[in-house]
Amino acid sequence: MMRRLGMAVLAVGMLGATGAFGAQGAAETPARGESRELLVRFEVGAAQASALSEIGGGIVERLPRGLLRIRLDGSSTVAEAEALLERRPDVRYAGPNRRFRLFATPADTYFPELWGLRQISAPEAWDLTTGSDSVTVAVVDSGVDYTHPDLGPDNIWANAAETANLVDDDGNGLVDDVRGWDFLSGDNAPLDVDGHGTHVAGTIGARGNNSLGVTGVNWRVKVLPLRAGDETNGLAESAIVSSFAYACAKGAKVINGSFGGDVYSPTIHDAIAACPGALFVFAAGNGGEDGLGDNNDLAGSYPCNDQSPNVLCVAATGRGDTLSSFSNFGPNTVDLAAPGEGILSTVPGSAYAFYDGTSMAAPHVSGVAALVWAQRPALRVDEVRRSIVLGVDPKPQLAGLVGSGGRLNAFRALTQDVQPPTGLAAASSTHTSGAWSNVPAVSVSWAGAADASGIDGYSYVVSPVATLVPDEVKEVEETITSVNLNVPDGVHWFHVRARDGAGNWGDAVHVGPIMVDTFRPVRPVASSPSHAVGRVSSVREIVAAWIGAADEASGLDGYS
Repeated sequence: MMRRLGMAVLAVGMLGATGAFGAQGAAETPARGESRELLVRFEVGAAQASALSEIGGGIVERLPRGLLRIRLDGSSTVAEAEALLERRPDVRYAGPNRRFRLFATPADTYFPELWGLRQISAPEAWDLTTGSDSVTVAVVDSGVDYTHPDLGPDNIWANAAETANLVDDDGNGLVDDVRGWDFLSGDNAPLDVDGHGTHVAGTIGARGNNSLGVTGVNWRVKVLPLRAGDETNGLAESAIVSSFAYACAKGAKVINGSFGGDVYSPTIHDAIAACPGALFVFAAGNGGEDGLGDNNDLAGSYPCNDQSPNVLCVAATGRGDTLSSFSNFGPNTVDLAAPGEGILSTVPGSAYAFYDGTSMAAPHVSGVAALVWAQRPALRVDEVRRSIVLGVDPKPQLAGLVGSGGRLNAFRALTQDVQPPTGLAAASSTHTSGAWSNVPAVSVSWAGAADASGIDGYSYVVSPVATLVPDEVKEVEETITSVNLNVPDGVHWFHVRARDGAGNWGDAVHVGPIMVDTFRPVRPVASSPSHAVGRVSSVREIVAAWIGAADEASGLDGYS
């Protein structure tokens, strides 16, 4: 089900409702186009032909990581086929080729201002960076109008390894995928069939400072269009998985997914896990038919609820930083909030429109992730994620509703110190490494660490474990780079690492082994087989012997 408003400029949002991944609260209906399809992953060496014969199905498409798209030709229903396959030991998992929906709702009022960008301090962030052409953000959606003058050609990704010559130049099985791919129709024109994807793309990266229309969070970026959805707001699970794999293969740093459903998908989870170098940003969802947001901690919304470490889940807020009435929430499953009401952005046909929805909140976060990478391209995914979550503006009205308790702030995300201190050099001790000593007093020193936010202190510990990593600050002065210790008998290592002013721990430095033995050897029992004790002998040569000398720690070095 989808509602449209008969307006020329105010483009509509989407409230799709199909299959298991239809609108929350809507009646379940067969997924159009995929109602007779399953996604199946067999174990290595599985008897695929036997399994397909058992369910009366055939392979339609071979998807990434051994996943198969199966279409039923016989009389079995999807549920019956799924049950048959799940009973087979050679099937890793099987399920319907579900449909997801786009998370946007119609806006009622036209506001000719990009209030969301000001709310997240984008102008302050632009003093540091306006983006980079080297950062790619994939938009997995209803497609993107890459001919829109505020997007293309400058901010639309181009496949440098492909030419429009009817030849698969890059050898990926997709001919002339110059501007991405349409994984629903199977062609090289991922143009928007709905408007939703173009709106998302504009928030991420409408060209800035070009005296035209709007600007995105990034003035410069490369938006990779990947179409997985149709004009009814439905996205095929198989197309989503293929889009993720394509984006990952083409080096996308951020993958935006403004869609979801209420059923966990192992295929989508695997696709996310297979791309650890990209940050996936998902919309939290827009509740059900009552128009009110749901608690994702209780009623899951996927893939937003996916617990992969490279996922961010985003709720929507209005101008007052209060949670939008339609927005899903959850302190354990939703990470942060971002503007999602009355968001002006690009739509097909060189036009602009206002949308509401968590679909509009997610691309604000995706855009900020791209800004962070533009400024600091060496950051890891977990560091970019932390920059965004730690950099939120804390809002009391969001406490208990999203994990961070705050709303996105682009400037703070760019200025977060999420990198560990450097420069801590190998430490040395007064004891020779690997040599026994009978002196328990040990002095250890190290070259101090450095960090932009300062050094909060050092953590050190003596342990019989060679690779222990200390995690408790013991010296709160950054100038202290040595310590005197009494080491117990035995073989030990000294471990030290630094923590900076932002709470980031550096790598540990290990010194050792430090070997201490303060116990005397066990006294030997002596005897003389040549002379009797207490008796006079004329034999000058004495034979002496002893037994029982031992040392359990360092052993015996010799006799005197």
